[in-house]
Amino acid sequence: MEWPILRDIDLSIPDERLQLEEFLKAFDLALDEDIQESIGLFDGNTMVGTCSLSGKVMKGFAVREDYRGLNLTSTLVSEMIRRLSLRGIYKSFIFTKPENREIFENVGYKYLAGGEKVILLEHGINGIDDYIEVLKKHRSEGTINGCIVMNCNPFTLGHRYLIERSSSMCEKLYIFVVREDRSLFPFHVRKKLIEYGTSDIKNVEIIDGGDYIISSATFPGYFIRKQNERIFSEASLDIDLFTKYVAQVLNIKKRFVGTEPYDPVTLTYNKVMAKNLPEHGIEFIEIPRFEVDGKAISASRVREDIRKGDFEDLKKLLPQTTLDFLNTGEGKIIMEKIKNSSSPH
Repeated sequence: MEWPILRDIDLSIPDERLQLEEFLKAFDLALDEDIQESIGLFDGNTMVGTCSLSGKVMKGFAVREDYRGLNLTSTLVSEMIRRLSLRGIYKSFIFTKPENREIFENVGYKYLAGGEKVILLEHGINGIDDYIEVLKKHRSEGTINGCIVMNCNPFTLGHRYLIERSSSMCEKLYIFVVREDRSLFPFHVRKKLIEYGTSDIKNVEIIDGGDYIISSATFPGYFIRKQNERIFSEASLDIDLFTKYVAQVLNIKKRFVGTEPYDPVTLTYNKVMAKNLPEHGIEFIEIPRFEVDGKAISASRVREDIRKGDFEDLKKLLPQTTLDFLNTGEGKIIMEKIKNSSSPH
């Protein structure tokens, strides 16, 4: 046995991709669609260990059993941390199986949350403790607090309706905006449109969801939009993180969602919330979606209208604040991207 050599795996080369997929399959793992780069440890031409990276999330860890004890996991982690630091990223997450928890705690990672099949750990600066300190600044003592988690790609009259209904059922309503920039409307725009569209609702407070509420670390399947058995596990992890940290800090007792007639991933997430949240003393409240012309308003319908140039329908679906934004220079640039994009997001 020679000491394994670390090298890149070029996923654009079919043979290298297939070798990685076959190696992962032996560990009951798959090569996720959001993987951006992979590295491997090789004894000659034989792969004996691997790790992949999606943004700042490490996943797809595997080391052949007969090579364990050589501290190869530390080698893989150290290399990924080095690569991230060269990009100015000084925080990373590990998305892995529960049985690997101790392995990664031993190389400096902190366990955050998880379920029966997946767990999340983190390492570096601006971690969960820093996010909690940010949340504490928004805490309202002695009130019945509720929340909504929203992407708003873009903000519609349906979102407005859900916020109005929800805000009437609690003293303080927190709106967490999904930070992950994988939508055609970027985060800063989505957050701004929510602020403009709810400025008259006095008990609403808008908060950046950060890395800890429906992010590529907590719920990667949300952004891949592919329904599979992992969605249940990822949804459970995201909700565990929410109940353990966010809800406790802000004393959230109600979480509101709109009914989901279209998207199977969001529907699964809602079902997991309906089961898990009451176990933590949080009421799950589902509000019927606002309809126009007999159909529930959806952001995907808005984007399709933009593609088709159907501004008459857009006027039925969007508040004036969003319509006004679409007429700005930045709004027109985004609309042009939507028209030229094949992505549903």
